[in-house]
Parts: sequence; C-alpha cells; structure tokens
Amino acid sequence: MFNQHFTRRVPTQAKWMFVLVILPLYVYCGSLILSALFKFVIIQFQLEFDYNQMNAYLNLIFDVFLLGLAGWLLKDSMLEQWRDFKKNLKQYLIEGCVIGVLLIYACQIIGGLITMALGGNQASENQQFIETITTSYPVLMIFVSCVLAPILEEMLFRGIVFGWIYEWNPKMAHLISSFIFGFIHIMSAVFNGNTAEWIQIFSYCFMGFVLSYLYEKNNNIYVPILSHMMNNMISMCMLLL
Repeated sequence: MFNQHFTRRVPTQAKWMFVLVILPLYVYCGSLILSALFKFVIIQFQLEFDYNQMNAYLNLIFDVFLLGLAGWLLKDSMLEQWRDFKKNLKQYLIEGCVIGVLLIYACQIIGGLITMALGGNQASENQQFIETITTSYPVLMIFVSCVLAPILEEMLFRGIVFGWIYEWNPKMAHLISSFIFGFIHIMSAVFNGNTAEWIQIFSYCFMGFVLSYLYEKNNNIYVPILSHMMNNMISMCMLLL
C-alpha cells in the first residue's frame, strides 16, 4: 500500500449503485435524456428558451440528483470524515487550499504543454462550453462549478472509484480513477465524433491524480474537495474579471 494510514472503505451498496446506476447516468443517460425531454417540451409548446440556459439548468438538476444519491450512499463515511476534518482543521485547510491548488496548477501546466505539443487547443471543448454558459448565467454556474460539481465529483471518483480499487491495488486506484475523471470531462466531445479531443485528457487526468493523492495522503475526502473548489473558483474569477 502507498499509505498504511488510508482507511477509507466503500460500502458494497455504493459500489454496485455506482456501476449499475450512477456511471450509466453520468456517461450518457442523464444529460441526454434530460436534454431530449427539455427540447421536446420547448418544441411541443413552442416555448422561447435559450439553449445555454437550458444546459445550465440541466447541469444543476443533474448534479443535485446525483449528489443526493451519492450522499445517501456515503453518508456514514462522509460524517465520519467531517468530524475528522474539524479536528485537524488547520492542517487540512493548508493541504486543501494551498498545497493542493499549487499541485493542481503545476500538473495542469504540464498537461497543457503536452496537449499543445500534440497539436491540441489550449482550452478543451468542455472548458469552452462552460465559459460560454458562465458568461450568460454567472451566478448559477459559479454555484454549480465551485460548489456542487467539486463535491459530487470527489464523492464519486475519489470516494467510490478510488476507494473501491484501492482495496485491491493502490497504484491502479490512482490510474483508473484519474483516467475516468479525465474521460468524463471530454466524453461529450468524443461521443459527438470529435476524437481529436482525446489529447485534452492529460490536464484532467493529472488533476485527478493530484486529487487522489490528496485523498490518500490525508485520509480525508474534504481535502481534495477543498482543492477542487478552490481550483474552480480561481478559474471562474479569471473568467469573469
């Protein structure tokens, strides 16, 4: 094991719910079905509804639903880790808000250089899409990107995926959870036929590796949640200011 003090285990119910329900929803069912339903209602009733606004609300609805499901599956572990977080508040704040953010930015710079060296754009299609929605609906997207998404993604990709795989192979836990985290952020473009977007995966994967490292090192999921929030918050500030 990388860290003998890493003790977080994933309930069996959470494992199977992730495989059978959450992952299929995340990969294609949830956003596509909701998007289709919204478009059907708009067309059927001839409503005036901005496409970007629809996607902003879709992100909110989807994230809230999955967060509620993940929170229910991991409630005991999340409460236990929250109590531990409060006991070591100063240490975890430094790890999450300073060290974690610096590591994320360093890895994203490296990932960005690799992407550009391979001929990719500086910003992924996912990032460009988020920027477009954010300029139109900043308050909503700040809440989704800086609060909901970091909590949800850490609970799923670190709390469930990383913790599950870690039980049998710590090295693979870092690799697989980071890859899935990276793929989730480029999958829409890839599924739409833009296979060139694959080279954008490096920055997201490296970020995922930093977050799983923080989780393992501190044995507390609220540390990577903090780093994830701070990273997205800084990005939002740079976009809006």
